[in-house]
Amino acid sequence: MKVLKTLAIVTISGIMATTAVSAESVKPDCKTSKCERSGKHYKGGKAHKMFKIKSALKAANITSEQKASIKEARKAMKATMRAKREEMKASGTRPKFITMDGVDREGMIAKSVERATFKANMKADMMEKVLAILTPEQRVQFVQALQTK
Repeated sequence: MKVLKTLAIVTISGIMATTAVSAESVKPDCKTSKCERSGKHYKGGKAHKMFKIKSALKAANITSEQKASIKEARKAMKATMRAKREEMKASGTRPKFITMDGVDREGMIAKSVERATFKANMKADMMEKVLAILTPEQRVQFVQALQTK
């Protein structure tokens, strides 16, 4: 049993080290290079995605009323996410997937899929709201801007 645990630890350490080395070679040097799209330091995917949506909305030439509507839709989405987090905290039970007996792989996968599905549905709802706010001409410009950048 000790040999198996030691072998598992060594294997996991090796995988982590290999991943860290390969990730280090892909990530740009934040001290010298700047993000090409936003002019800011590299922050990962989220900064790029947000900039992409903002620039696409700018390309669609939205009005101030449309901006206000989109802002309200974002506030509603944030409130829904906050309520979901509070609901999860209030339940008081955290799923325990790792025990002394091993890992509940099916439970872990099911919970991950549930969370990813909820998040994807929220993003899709937000995009539907944004597209509903835009005029048909603006929708075309918005979609083209998202696809080109």
